[in-house]
Amino acid sequence: MKTVKSLLLGTAAGFVAIAGAQAADLPGKAAPAEYVRICDTYGAGFFFIPGTDTCLRIGGFVRVDYGVNTTPGSRSNGSTAVPGQQVLGTSYFDSLYGTSVRLTLNVDARSNTEYGLLRAFGQFSAYRGQYGGAFSSQGLVNSGVHQSPRASAINVERAFIQFAGFTFGFSASFFNFYQGDVQLSGNFAATARSTTVLAYTASFGSGFSATVSLEDSMYRRYSNSDTWLDGTVGVNTVGLARPLSGVYGMTYGPQKLPDIVANLRVDQAWGSAQIMGALHQLTDYGYNAAVVTTATGLNFGGPTNAAGDKFGWAVGAGLRLNLDMLARGDVLWLQAVYADGALDYAFGTANQGGDRGTISGAGNLAGVNALNSNLRDAVVANNLGGVPVVGNASIQTTKAWSVAAGFRHFWTPALRSSIFGAYSDINQPAAGVGLSDIKYWNVGVNTIWSPVRNLDLGLEVVYHNINARTQAGGVPAITGGGVARGQEGAWVGTFRVQRNF
Repeated sequence: MKTVKSLLLGTAAGFVAIAGAQAADLPGKAAPAEYVRICDTYGAGFFFIPGTDTCLRIGGFVRVDYGVNTTPGSRSNGSTAVPGQQVLGTSYFDSLYGTSVRLTLNVDARSNTEYGLLRAFGQFSAYRGQYGGAFSSQGLVNSGVHQSPRASAINVERAFIQFAGFTFGFSASFFNFYQGDVQLSGNFAATARSTTVLAYTASFGSGFSATVSLEDSMYRRYSNSDTWLDGTVGVNTVGLARPLSGVYGMTYGPQKLPDIVANLRVDQAWGSAQIMGALHQLTDYGYNAAVVTTATGLNFGGPTNAAGDKFGWAVGAGLRLNLDMLARGDVLWLQAVYADGALDYAFGTANQGGDRGTISGAGNLAGVNALNSNLRDAVVANNLGGVPVVGNASIQTTKAWSVAAGFRHFWTPALRSSIFGAYSDINQPAAGVGLSDIKYWNVGVNTIWSPVRNLDLGLEVVYHNINARTQAGGVPAITGGGVARGQEGAWVGTFRVQRNF
C-alpha cells in the first residue's frame, strides 16, 4: 500500500513540475483585441476608429449615365464655304449620344468636445466621359476642338472642418437652397455652387439658425476671360493675353474682398425655409484708349486707367415643404433670386473657379455651331453709353432674376417621379456691345425605380430653351455660318444607373 501511495504522490509531483516549467516558458498575458465598435451617436453607418473617440462613416456611389440630346451642333450652319453641302460644327459635342461614369467617395469624421461637435468632411469624384475642362450644370460636357471626348477628371467636391459653429474649407455656398435636389441633372437657375468658406452659424433653437459667411469670389465671376492669341492678327503675338475692360465687358482685377453671404433659416418637421443675401465686389482690371483690337472685338494692351470699385448684390428666398400627407417622402421645392452685378447667384452655368464668359446653346455649356451668348457681371462705359474715357468711366451692372421649382412624389416606396422647371431673365447693360439680353427656361420629368435598397434606375427627359436679343433688338448669330437665329431649344434624355453605399 505504501508503495502505491508513493507512486501516486511521485506522479502528481511530476505533473506539477512539468506544468510549472511550461508556464515559465509562456509569454506575458496577451493584450485584449481591438474590435470595431458601432457609433450610434450620429446616425447609421458610423463606427469608432479603434483606439480613439472619433466616429467615422465612409460612403459614396458609383454612377453610370447614358445621354442623348438634340444638340444644336448637329444642325447645318448654312455655310457656303464648301459648295453643295452644309458644314456641321467641329466639336465632339456634335454627337447625339454620350456616356459618362463617376465614382464618388466621402468620409465623415465626428467627435464631441467641450465646445460642441468637431467634424471633418471630405468628398471627391473620379469622372470619366466627355470632358472639355468645364462641367455644365446639366451634367453634359463639351469636349471642344482638340480635346478628348472620353477623358478622366478628379474633382474635390467637399473638404471642410466644422467646430463650435464655424465652417472652414471648401463647401456648398451658404447662399444655396434648392440645388436641383429632385433632378438627375442640374439646373441653371438652381445653382449648386461650391466655394471656399469661412462661416459662422448661430443656432437659436426650434430649428432656427443664422449664418454669416466669407466666400471666395472667384467662383462667382462672369467677365472677359484671358484669351489665347495665335500671332496671326497683326501685333497680337502673345500666347495668353488679358483683354481690357470696356463696353464689351468688364475684366476683373485682383480679388480684394471675399463675397459676404448671409442667411436666416428654419428647419422643422413641415420642411425648411431660407432667406439669403450676398455682396460681391466688382473690381476693374483697367482700360486704355490706345488699344489693339481683334476681330472678336476684344481689346488688348496695358491698362492706364480703371473704373472705381463697385459692389454687386443678390437676394433670394426658398421654401421646402414636406408633403408626407400625400405619400411618405413627397416634397415641394420653390426658390426665387434677384441679382444686380452678381449674376452667378441667379444663373450659374458651371461649377468651376475663375472667370467664365458665355452660355452656348440651350442644353450644353459650350457647343460649336450653337447660339453663343456672352455673359458679363458688368461693363465699363461712360455715362453716355460709349467707351470709357478718363474722368468718365463707371462700372455698369447686369441685372437678373430667376425662379425654380421641383416636386417629387413616391408612388410606392421603391418608385418615385419628379417634375421640375426653371426660368431666368438676364438684362445686360445697355452700353454693352455684343452682349445680349437672355431669357432661358427648362422643364423636365424623371422616374426612378429602386428594385433593391441603394440601387437607383432612373430615366429623365428635359427640354431647354434659350432666347437672346441684342441691345438694339436684333437677332444674334450662331457660330460657324453666322445664321441669324435668336432662339433655340434642345431635348436632353438621361438614363442613369447608380449604386449608393
